[in-house]
Amino acid sequence: MARTCPVALFFAILSASSPLAYAQDVPPLPRDSAAGVPAKSDSGDSAAVAPPKADSANSTKLGRVSSLTLVTDEDVDRLRFDQLITGVQRGQSLLLRSASSLRESLSQRERHWGAALISPQFLLITNSRLPFSQNDGALWAGRGSNSRTLFGFVLESRRASLIFAPEVIASDNAYWRLRGDDYYQPPLPDQATGRGYAFHYYYWTFPIDQPLRFGDKPIRRFDLGQSSAVVSMGLVQFGVSNENHWWGPGIRNAIILSNNAPGFRHAFLRTARPVETRAGAVEIRWLVGGLTESRYFDTLSTNNVRSLASIAITLQTRWDPNLTLGAARSVYATATGWGEIPWRWLNVFTRASRDTTDFRPPVQDSNFVGGGRDQLFSLFARWVFPDDGFEAYAEWARAKFPANVHDFLVAPNHSQGYTVGLQWRGPAWHSGSIRLQAEVTQLEQSATFRDGPVGSWYTSRRVIQGYTNRGEVIGASIGPGASTQWAAIDYLKPAWRLGAFAGRIRWNEDVHSTYGFPLYVAYCSHDVSLYPGIRGAMSSGFGWLSADLSLQNRLNVFFQNGGGCPNNGVRLDIRNTTLSVTFSPFQHLK
Repeated sequence: MARTCPVALFFAILSASSPLAYAQDVPPLPRDSAAGVPAKSDSGDSAAVAPPKADSANSTKLGRVSSLTLVTDEDVDRLRFDQLITGVQRGQSLLLRSASSLRESLSQRERHWGAALISPQFLLITNSRLPFSQNDGALWAGRGSNSRTLFGFVLESRRASLIFAPEVIASDNAYWRLRGDDYYQPPLPDQATGRGYAFHYYYWTFPIDQPLRFGDKPIRRFDLGQSSAVVSMGLVQFGVSNENHWWGPGIRNAIILSNNAPGFRHAFLRTARPVETRAGAVEIRWLVGGLTESRYFDTLSTNNVRSLASIAITLQTRWDPNLTLGAARSVYATATGWGEIPWRWLNVFTRASRDTTDFRPPVQDSNFVGGGRDQLFSLFARWVFPDDGFEAYAEWARAKFPANVHDFLVAPNHSQGYTVGLQWRGPAWHSGSIRLQAEVTQLEQSATFRDGPVGSWYTSRRVIQGYTNRGEVIGASIGPGASTQWAAIDYLKPAWRLGAFAGRIRWNEDVHSTYGFPLYVAYCSHDVSLYPGIRGAMSSGFGWLSADLSLQNRLNVFFQNGGGCPNNGVRLDIRNTTLSVTFSPFQHLK
């Protein structure tokens, strides 16, 4: 009962909220008087969704409070909801975003600096029986109470900005039944046990640095969070950052880059605002950075850093600004240290290493045999139909380029993953709105293993830590070899929303398919989570607050089935309750 008290309080104060959070009749965005296009921020940002700009008279006063919009914040959800009626303004497709690019500038004056404190943001997640953490950035939500506190300040002019937005992480990281003595787990060599927290099946099939638990002690950590420094030079911005990026149209999962893992140190180049072409408005993101191994992967000290080079481009079409197309590619590679990272910019244009066709244990990092590279790429699109209050979106990705046209035509789904989704908004009772959402993400191994070797998404036999940073996948939150289906319904009023959702995740299915479980246990040993829940958000004079409560039933946790099929009661199933509450004082959704 104690765990649901914050939710009860949250619903009790919904009626007291006053500022506008979800507009029913949204006014047009401010427009630049000279160009007749949506107003740009001083930093060149074209996708700003933060509160309105400060008066120039107050923009240089330190102590002013300003908001910082994270990539999956309530502000992003609000703008996307409003676009179902208003359509997509130029530069606001939301397909390439980070905290710094979503930020609206403080200062309106060419030669003066603005300064402000960042409105703090508090995230609290409690898990009753199991870890459950998706798109929580630097916070990994283990069993027990977990919190992330963001704060900081902004210094900004028309040509440069400094965002110092660190995050303080605290997690109980409480004990849970990692594996039972009565369940079989394949043995691991000493150097691959991850201090006792490795998932045993991955080593023998698809290596990845994704521990089941981060040690046996509470976690207390200071993280650079969403900090960045940006310099604007006309149409181009250059910067260094630790912030998370979200690339793609997905609401729940982004295949190439998301905020599922802690941010990583990187440098970037990007367009300061959309570049108008005959085809439409073009935006580009290009970054290079370093990915860090967790303390729970191997015992080698020479492979703790990998490089990541990523590039993405979107086109908001001229003939219909509500249609945006995009493409992205990431190449990650072994490295011997941080000194190599800044020189990997051009990796986005290089070929990945050749496929490894055998399944021998990867007892050595590929760095010891000349280095290795792996890659992911995707094509995506989002199309909004404001006359119908509807949008559809999709992302199609592959881990391997087709060798030639014939290869693509014969097996277009080789090593593929995809996300498809939709949103619909319509009028409802008492001048409210109803919203329906649905999304499907599929990252399970394709059936084309008959035509050639097929790996598993985010794992690698060339870069054996995989597509991770500090032990978490930097792409889709469901992780390697998984699939998910999710749907939600919400009722929305001007200052609040309330709804319900349901989801299903099939975890680590590629391991289940590849490892070779005995037939008598294979067909009922899938690791599956089912989770219905309720959610809501509100804006008031105190700030904004959102909450999600889900009741999860995880069946056959990590393939721990000792009895065969059908289930005879020896299978390990765990029921878990997850409560997530986010609160940002002084920040109002308008």
